[in-house]
Amino acid sequence: MTADGRLVVHFWQFWTEPRVKAVITKAIEEWEANNPLYKVEVTDLTWSDGYQKIVAAFAGNRVPDLLELGSDWVAEFADRGALMDMSTECLRLHDTLAGWPPAIYNDNCWALPWYLSTRVFYFNKDIAKLTQGGDPRPPMLWEELLQQTRDATIEKPKLWGFGVNAAEPHVLYKKFLPFLWSAGGDVLTEDQTVCALETDAGRRALQFLVDLSKNQLVEKQAALDDAFINGKLLFHLSGDWLYEKLRRSGSSVEFSAFMMPFPAPNEGTRTSFAGGEYLAIPRRATQPVAAISLARHLLSEKNIFNLCIATGCATPVHIKVARNPYFAEDSVRSVFIRQMSQAKSSPAHPRWVEIEAALEWGVEQALYGKRTVDEALAATCEKINAILSKSEKR
Repeated sequence: MTADGRLVVHFWQFWTEPRVKAVITKAIEEWEANNPLYKVEVTDLTWSDGYQKIVAAFAGNRVPDLLELGSDWVAEFADRGALMDMSTECLRLHDTLAGWPPAIYNDNCWALPWYLSTRVFYFNKDIAKLTQGGDPRPPMLWEELLQQTRDATIEKPKLWGFGVNAAEPHVLYKKFLPFLWSAGGDVLTEDQTVCALETDAGRRALQFLVDLSKNQLVEKQAALDDAFINGKLLFHLSGDWLYEKLRRSGSSVEFSAFMMPFPAPNEGTRTSFAGGEYLAIPRRATQPVAAISLARHLLSEKNIFNLCIATGCATPVHIKVARNPYFAEDSVRSVFIRQMSQAKSSPAHPRWVEIEAALEWGVEQALYGKRTVDEALAATCEKINAILSKSEKR
């Protein structure tokens, strides 16, 4: 309780960039004005150590009332019994918000989607004109993407067709999964008990990523974003943050964006990766009713629009906001909106963080020539099945 007698609602969140933090602060102040019995105390987390702090908080029963979680964490904390079942609230907001799959675990809903993201291909038209001539068009098929990538990798000036992610946790798997899903494959079987990578779709997707990455620029994500901004990459698979960087950088690159290509004519899908950030209420929260009210306010149409403007998000979680002309009629943001409609999230498995690490290890083994595609998939499945086996024994 505060000195003036108000009840404290503790909110832990990850947005620390000043422009974004100002939007969230204003929304909270509006909620406080309408709920004078409460005072919101915000604790800022960082992606470098926020997960560990959340784990420690649950272990020590020193939990907040409202908590922002990455989409990959919801099932884990729900499985631990750490979260309040929000199924009733989820049902109430179901037709208002998008991005529900990561919030669902064991047929119950444990969090509310707050922020969504996906990946699209950025296309440097200047490089395409050099290598293709005429009026270049983005590829619709994997084979076209591969051929144009190879054609664009030239020495004078040094240009690259594609950017390959160096070993960087929580990034590389997001580049592989879109190809795997588009080819009809998946990481786990439908019942989530066995690794499903050793299939024709798994082999095809990983082999294509290997072929696409041969003799290409290898850097971390931020460096690859900069390379595209500086006109050095023909194709780059990235998020909406790059669009904002391009707009603010003053880059002279002529570019467009396009959705994931099809694996082949009349075959497969154009599926990309969907991630997000979710609002959850710990089971031991002291102010759960106020926390739900605050979450509803943060998820209002006005506040989601303001959050997207501040962050550069091109895929608003609020369905009405996504239809706003600011998004729907922009040549790049509209591609993100369409891609999100064909995007997929990581499996909602309580040990996904470990599975993800094994998956990234396997992709690296193939990309860097340490193992053949078949060997990498077999070794990856061995690691994943060991994780799944331990999970079943809990």
